[in-house]
Amino acid sequence: MNIQRNNWLISRRHALRGIGATLALPLLDCMRPVRAASTANQPPTRTLVTFTGMGFHSGHWWAKGEGAAMELGPCLTPLAPWKERMVFLRGLWNEQANNGVIHCMQTGNMLSGAPMSKTEVRTGVSFDQVMAQRIGDRTRIPSLVLGCEDAIPGLQDGHPLLYSSHISWSSEVSPTWTETRPALAFDQLFRTDRNRGDRRVVDAVLEDARSLRKRLSLTDRQRFEEYLGSVHEIESRIKRAGKERDAGDWKPSLTAPDRPRPADGIPGEIPEYWRLMNDIVLLAFRTDSTRIATLKYCNDGSILTHAHVGAKDQHHQMAHTQPKELVAVNQFFMSQLAYLCARMAEVREGESTLLDNTTIMHCSSMLHGNHESKQLPVVLLGGAGGKLRGGRALDFSGAPNRRMCSLFLSLMDWGGLKLDRFNDSTERLPGV
Repeated sequence: MNIQRNNWLISRRHALRGIGATLALPLLDCMRPVRAASTANQPPTRTLVTFTGMGFHSGHWWAKGEGAAMELGPCLTPLAPWKERMVFLRGLWNEQANNGVIHCMQTGNMLSGAPMSKTEVRTGVSFDQVMAQRIGDRTRIPSLVLGCEDAIPGLQDGHPLLYSSHISWSSEVSPTWTETRPALAFDQLFRTDRNRGDRRVVDAVLEDARSLRKRLSLTDRQRFEEYLGSVHEIESRIKRAGKERDAGDWKPSLTAPDRPRPADGIPGEIPEYWRLMNDIVLLAFRTDSTRIATLKYCNDGSILTHAHVGAKDQHHQMAHTQPKELVAVNQFFMSQLAYLCARMAEVREGESTLLDNTTIMHCSSMLHGNHESKQLPVVLLGGAGGKLRGGRALDFSGAPNRRMCSLFLSLMDWGGLKLDRFNDSTERLPGV
């Protein structure tokens, strides 16, 4: 059935508008069609890739068993509440990443599996950007690409270190711009006027919000108020971040705009920074601003020191030496996924949840920090719109098809893009 716009109580694309701001809305009951539903009116499937560099502790990254009885290695324990929504994948690889043994040559094709040049920046378009280029026009933002550590410049043994800092590539020679500043990432979603950085989005659209509120049912009204509150709360945290960076207390970079869009600060503490970026991804999906996102928590060869979990050395050093403290760092990484799952599970989308309608793939460029990339650590979470069944540990070691690109073909299928081939694979990953 071809459902016309006037059959909806409120358009699915309805957005609140104000002076210098546009605020997309979450899925409300009143956005369902009045007449019979069709599959086109179901919540969309989102695709999120998260990444941490240099793998995990070599002795503690494992999972076995099924369902509620699945056993998890120490690195994965934060995901214990979500193991029935998780698929643990062992043995996958990118063959082209094994043509070099240093970190950058094992990262630059993480999401493409394409060959990489050792003398110049040249690799392949990543699968998330293939999706963005072909089906990204379904949303206002084709894809959201975020990071929590700035790019590493220069060369290592003549190899471009740029590979180490980017997993999303828009062309063979150009990584996708990775936004590391929460304020600018937030602006991508909600601001249309870069000259009004001093005004809250919720305030800017308040008049339109009041008009819409009168048309909502009691259930939708409560959901609507909770959503506006979450936008306000994240805005407040972003403004506090600027203060903490400079003076130990949050403040914006400027109290009033004196240029088109002043730079804002980054939280001084890693846990708050990563949590904030998680929340921006959640808002992007919840408002349907985009359905495709990548979030690189840290680079391969990361120089971050995770003192908040008791680490004394930089992550890169710990990945090589494999001290027991690395397990706590790895658990912190997995706690980000647990947080995303918990928040997504809270968001109702009709009869399902945002988690039901999302595919999260977490990956790293090597199994552990001593450059083992002949099998990669991969975890899937969520429901992929009913296409992904959790509570499983799958081992592809020695299988005839263990290409990461085969998994990417499956992920693109679930996200709404069907291709016959992606780089070195022409078949989906079996059994996923």
